[in-house]
Amino acid sequence: MIYITGDTHGSFKRFAKSKFGGQLTEKDTVIVCGDFGLLWSDDKEYQYWREFFGTRDYTVLWVAGNHENYNMLYEFPVEEWNGGKVRKIVGDKCIHLERGQVFNIEGKTFFTFGGAQSHDIQGGILELDDPSYDMLRHEAMMKNLPYRVLNESWWKQELPTEEEMQEGLDNLAKVGYKVDYVITHCTSTETQHRLEEYYAKTSLTSYLYSYDILTEYFNKIEMQLDFKHWFFGHYHDNISVDNRHQLIYECMLPLSFFENK
Repeated sequence: MIYITGDTHGSFKRFAKSKFGGQLTEKDTVIVCGDFGLLWSDDKEYQYWREFFGTRDYTVLWVAGNHENYNMLYEFPVEEWNGGKVRKIVGDKCIHLERGQVFNIEGKTFFTFGGAQSHDIQGGILELDDPSYDMLRHEAMMKNLPYRVLNESWWKQELPTEEEMQEGLDNLAKVGYKVDYVITHCTSTETQHRLEEYYAKTSLTSYLYSYDILTEYFNKIEMQLDFKHWFFGHYHDNISVDNRHQLIYECMLPLSFFENK
């Protein structure tokens, strides 16, 4: 069985035996919609979780988010798997699904495209070798503004290249712009607008999401794509935007739950 879940950010409590992980077997696959967070720093915690996932019965698949160490990710070679390109992080147990690919998993087709633009960088993207680093960091902290550090907590590869986006279009063309499911981290500009409308009606806090090359790219794709359901993370909530778009965060839902919607 296939399950879908959202951002984990390196905290894998939902995979514990006392949580969802206790229900999973060797017949199960979990797909994470970005910000998996396993690849962040090559330290003892990373080694612990590599061993953890390597000894699970089930398989974890994930697309990249904006909070991944892309330098670490790109150290793993690209391989072919189930019709598309992947990087096997922990053998066949923990696999990264590359951008712009179409996979056949348990008889269902999935278009995958990871990445997103960081929205927690109001304090700037700082560089350690910048002589002004300490001053800029101090200013951000004094103003209580979130900041990131280049190649330590922020990577420019969070947004795709033109080549990756074109590869996605080419692969969709090969399947006649028809897949069963879409797995991304952020979503299209149009769906972001619908999220804004949802929060305007249901929340005391209003949300405004900026558009970028990736959200606009998803707009372009969605105008042509025949699909059953689109799953995405990034926005840290669990919302059925409509009958084909699911924002998912900490829950882990079986794909079968959506198949008859």
